[in-house]
Amino acid sequence: MPSTSKSNRRRKAKKSKFVPKPKQRWQVKQPTRNWLELPSDIMANILYRVGVYDILENAQKVCTAWRKICKDPAMWRVISMDNHGDPCTRPPLREMCKNAVDRSQGQLLDLTIIDFVDYELLEYVAESLAIGNFVEADRPIAGKAMEKSDKLSSDRSSQLKRLEIIYCFGEICGAWGDVLKKFPLLEELSLYTTEISEEDIEAAGRYCPLLKTLRVNQNAYRFHIEDDESITWQNEMAISIGKNLPALRHLELIGNCMTNIGLKAILDGCCHLESLDLRRCLYIDLKGDMGKECVKQIKIVRLPDESLEDCPHIHENMDEPCDVSSDSGTSVSWSERLKQHMSLLLNLDAKTLLQFSHSSYLLKLIVF
Repeated sequence: MPSTSKSNRRRKAKKSKFVPKPKQRWQVKQPTRNWLELPSDIMANILYRVGVYDILENAQKVCTAWRKICKDPAMWRVISMDNHGDPCTRPPLREMCKNAVDRSQGQLLDLTIIDFVDYELLEYVAESLAIGNFVEADRPIAGKAMEKSDKLSSDRSSQLKRLEIIYCFGEICGAWGDVLKKFPLLEELSLYTTEISEEDIEAAGRYCPLLKTLRVNQNAYRFHIEDDESITWQNEMAISIGKNLPALRHLELIGNCMTNIGLKAILDGCCHLESLDLRRCLYIDLKGDMGKECVKQIKIVRLPDESLEDCPHIHENMDEPCDVSSDSGTSVSWSERLKQHMSLLLNLDAKTLLQFSHSSYLLKLIVF
């Protein structure tokens, strides 16, 4: 009997302990999303954020539905294109910009072009086709054949309200009049490191009666003032603004070389100004009555020594202007001025140097 109980105890000890199986984890399968089922207005909003280049080169080639959205003129009411400082891509970007303008079919409201515009492109954007004329054209893009543009109606860009041009190279100074007279509804004109003459300002006043915002911003340079003729040259643009643009509400003249004479002309002529940006205007003096008059007449005044942090197209490394006058007060030779400007350019970063490499503005300063 005792032996039997011991054997039973051994058998019981050998029994394995029951271990329950872990609970099975259920994974919810994520539903696949069909982008083609999105409403067309939402899809158009998404595609717009892709950018002009990728719309024309990639997005419109995905499917028929996307192609239809990309050909809708409402898709091209706002066009913004940036070259990112590459001179080799300027010609194909100009052709691409023309195609984008064509697709707007007269509904273009806002146009921004950075670092590849020339006079021929501005003229193309501005020209109005004869009523009833239609054009079909093949445009090569980056070595590829671009599809045939939609049939175009007249007044291709007549609805334009905002135009922003940044780093415009080539001889366009004095030719803006031919462009601006095609934009009677223009309300805002912004030019950065882009030349415009007093005659062009006069044309803006004549052909753009709704113009409320003008920006003519450039990098500041200091030069030697020799005589009254130089002072007159410095104030020509400011005097033209005061004379021809009385309805302005907002004016930016960063880096302008005007003196208090030009500033007085602006205050007298533009009585409705609400904001005036005078940053890097090195030849005005706001310490006396002129400063008091500015503050009294205008709500927001940006002073010459204020930071350029919120102005990305005017470089901070130009804060210390190049002085092209000699220590004795006499004008230096052309070769010496060239050396000084070249010394300045050697201190610029590669992108900035590239932007100045095609600018006739620098040459004018050297030979001034």
